Amino acid sequence: MAEATSRTQILEFAQRPFSAVAALEDPDGKGARLLEPASGKELHVRWDEIARVEERRTPLRPAPYLLLLFADGRQLALADVGFAFAPGIANTGALPDLPATFCFADFRHLSQGVESLLAEEGREPEALGAVMLCIALLDGARAAGLEVGREERRLDALLRALEERGLKF
Repeated sequence: MAEATSRTQILEFAQRPFSAVAALEDPDGKGARLLEPASGKELHVRWDEIARVEERRTPLRPAPYLLLLFADGRQLALADVGFAFAPGIANTGALPDLPATFCFADFRHLSQGVESLLAEEGREPEALGAVMLCIALLDGARAAGLEVGREERRLDALLRALEERGLKF
């Protein structure tokens, strides 16, 4: 029964006008590919691996979001920004001003911000702060089950640029 409910909630949510995530059900009906066209990201889910689905609202966004709670402990939200997920701080430790959730648009903005900061002399510490947020973002996305190889390569290039400016890690 829970699988059928999760399936219905996810498929219906993905069809709403504000949804930035599409769902393509598997031919066997046992799961679906969730696609975020804006980033090209996708996640395959099987209905039996989802423990619970909750529709929620926040005062920060006008549209509701759908929180997927997986049996293995992962969490991922489907929102008007696409996939949303909690940051991971295992590799960064606690960070000041760390938001509760991230999305891939945040990575794009942060990485562009690092490039802008590197274009200015003496802004390396600020650039490093943004890089640390990027690391937490990618760790969170990976923990949610999303592929982040492309973003890791971009982050590696930014780290090399910081190293070339004499910043040591």
